[in-house]
Amino acid sequence: METVAVDIDLAALKRNMALIAGKAPQSRIIAVVKANAYGHGSVACARAMDEYAAGYAVARLEEALELREAGIKKPIIMLGGCASAGDLDEVAQQDISVTAHSFAMLEELKAFCKSRPEIRLRVWCQVNIGMQRLGFNEDEAERAMAEIRAFPGFVHPVGMMAHLSCSDEAALKAYHESQLAAFKRMSRFAEGPLCLANSAGILYYPETCTEFVRPGIIQYGISPTLGKRGTDFGLTPVMTFRTVVYAVRDLKPGDAVGYGASWVADRPTRIAVLGAGYADGYPRSMPNGSPVYLNGAVVHTVGHVCMDMMFAELGPDLKAAPGDTAELWGRHVSVEALAERVGTIPYELLTRPTRRARYCYHSE
Repeated sequence: METVAVDIDLAALKRNMALIAGKAPQSRIIAVVKANAYGHGSVACARAMDEYAAGYAVARLEEALELREAGIKKPIIMLGGCASAGDLDEVAQQDISVTAHSFAMLEELKAFCKSRPEIRLRVWCQVNIGMQRLGFNEDEAERAMAEIRAFPGFVHPVGMMAHLSCSDEAALKAYHESQLAAFKRMSRFAEGPLCLANSAGILYYPETCTEFVRPGIIQYGISPTLGKRGTDFGLTPVMTFRTVVYAVRDLKPGDAVGYGASWVADRPTRIAVLGAGYADGYPRSMPNGSPVYLNGAVVHTVGHVCMDMMFAELGPDLKAAPGDTAELWGRHVSVEALAERVGTIPYELLTRPTRRARYCYHSE
């Protein structure tokens, strides 16, 4: 029996991918599997998405190499470019694409190719449309693409990509539209395919679905927008984070629970001591009253989350015993709702489970 486990429903993942493909029927999907596929397991998820994915996107070289070592042969794009010129030899050997997002980086890429004339690098031109993270600015795009187009050491045609930073917030629609307009202006200089839409773009702005799209969080059944759930869009959560009941305790009025006595019983009641804590990835900052699904009912947390355990009030009627399973988030407790409670976004919670959690993959 696992004390803490993460169940990954690969059949749900495939259904989500089918839904995404239906929303962007003229686009090819670059499935984003960075950060261990948002905590879901990059290799297993990449294999499950193979039917729908034209390629995969990661953030760092080690993530790309993990996929290659697992036998993933489709194109892989390192969205952050290459952090060190010393890594370019391995990038080229493994046929990994990098983004060129500054003139300094472009010079490093060109210098490497000149030193290895037998190699041609796969490159995307990344442009900045207002997020200020990475990418050539609008007044640099024409020159950047001219240099890229003229350089024989790259595989041509070279595509262009950018990142929408406000497409998930209706209140920022005007800023989103300014980003889209900037991309349209800069893409005039592109020589290859375009890649723009992220999860929110796919859901809300079909005009951002260029030849390639890069869904992320919606692949895993989660809404990109605060206040909404993946189920609102027909998506199914892929991850269930669960633990077991360690003990059941009877409390009398005045009994305090956990560190700092942060919750005190005001009536006779019962609590379940659960075998997960912040060292497993459940936030210590989760407030009293947060939902947990146990034996067919939603119960609520009490007391501070400990390193290895946490508490949930059962009330007078719910039956529970050591070994029973408690869902911390998943089908019955939405990770979006928990993220709102703790003042963060679901992306952060999904990537929290630690190595103490056993990952279990299911295809049916």
